[in-house]
Amino acid sequence: MNTERIRTLIIDDEEFVRLVVEQALREEGCDTRTASGGQNGLDLLRTGDFDCVITDLRMPGVDGRAVLRWVKDHQPDVDVIVLTGHGDVKDAVAAIKDGAWDFLIKDTPFDGAAVKAALAKLRTVRELRRENLAARHGGYRQEAVVKGISQAWQTLETQIAQVAPSQAPVLIQGETGSGKEVVARLLHAQSRRASGPCIAINCGAVSRELLESELFGYEKGAFTGATTAKPGLIAAAEGGSLFLDEVGEMPGPMQVSLLRFLDRNEYRPVGSTRTLRADVRIICATNRDLQELVFQGRFRDDLLYRINTVTLRVPPLRERSEDIPGLVGHILQTLRIPGTTTRTPTPEGLAHLTSYRWPGNVRELRNVIERIVLMSPKTGPITREEILHVLPQASPAAGPQDQTQLPLEEIERLHIERVLQASGGNKTKAAQTLQIDYKTLLTKLKKYEAGH
Repeated sequence: MNTERIRTLIIDDEEFVRLVVEQALREEGCDTRTASGGQNGLDLLRTGDFDCVITDLRMPGVDGRAVLRWVKDHQPDVDVIVLTGHGDVKDAVAAIKDGAWDFLIKDTPFDGAAVKAALAKLRTVRELRRENLAARHGGYRQEAVVKGISQAWQTLETQIAQVAPSQAPVLIQGETGSGKEVVARLLHAQSRRASGPCIAINCGAVSRELLESELFGYEKGAFTGATTAKPGLIAAAEGGSLFLDEVGEMPGPMQVSLLRFLDRNEYRPVGSTRTLRADVRIICATNRDLQELVFQGRFRDDLLYRINTVTLRVPPLRERSEDIPGLVGHILQTLRIPGTTTRTPTPEGLAHLTSYRWPGNVRELRNVIERIVLMSPKTGPITREEILHVLPQASPAAGPQDQTQLPLEEIERLHIERVLQASGGNKTKAAQTLQIDYKTLLTKLKKYEAGH
């Protein structure tokens, strides 16, 4: 049963009507406020947080039509139900055409039965609307993932099962492409919020100017081009989880806003004076050393303490090579064209894939398999030769003991070469991955060339 606590504003100049509607809504578990006129109602709307407005159409001064117009212009996510007498049904129908969600006729004697019936319908519609909004923003529900057989992945899955039922924020740390979003999805699927949406956003892929409006939404006129109000991802994730990938890229002012939300579950849309609330679990992820960013003054220490109540480390693929055969099979199955047979690698080909160190982790593995499938006209098993054509630099994975006898400078050189290879030779991208500046990378490369 849907038990959403709908926050409702009742606007009517008749005290009796206000009392009847308020009592009916309270019996259904709603949070209610009342206003004795349209202007008073607009004042409450400007500063309050409401899901629904129930307003009389005919009132002195600011009437129900004016309230409806204001809501549709400034808070289109708020549903409006109009109250009308028998003689004004045509006006109520006109209000529906102008954007009202429903209308109720004030029968004599007036009771709350019709109000309760309308509320039940509204709850169902709001749930469907929220699911659609989540889908448009990349929301997902539980999805099948590959179960790793390695000890490293098994340990992580045990930690996920322990942490998932909690409401505490979680920080997921791991290298690029290691599967941090998969872990976030598993956390959500095993939590009490599994029936709700799980919305993901990459903080590093959205410009600083747009990130705030993407997360918190905005009011009409908040900035150039904001012709209508729009709810943000926090509203879309109501009752579920919000996954903030690359949280270390979040600008300073946004960090303050996120901290406020974590502390109070409150936020303000851009350009609004309203303080809204949302029931959302925050899951963050990063491939950066956030403590180092704190020392550099680029990340708030109080926010770091708040988001890493629990920290999960995603092992890189080189630490769980036993999982590669299962991952390859899963990727090939997802790439299979309907009506064709799923290709599988030969033992020699699979051994070659398993021996590679995969600096780009699961993401790189998927890209390689996709290229093999797309570029090869062959059918049947995937041979080692096909893999070499796409991944010519594959080399046996060096275990920890293989490098213990190497000088530190040689270990650094090998690592830089692997990162450059994963970056397709793009030195700028490699420098970003290595977290060194471009000039330092060029200096090191020249030194290595001089030594050979």
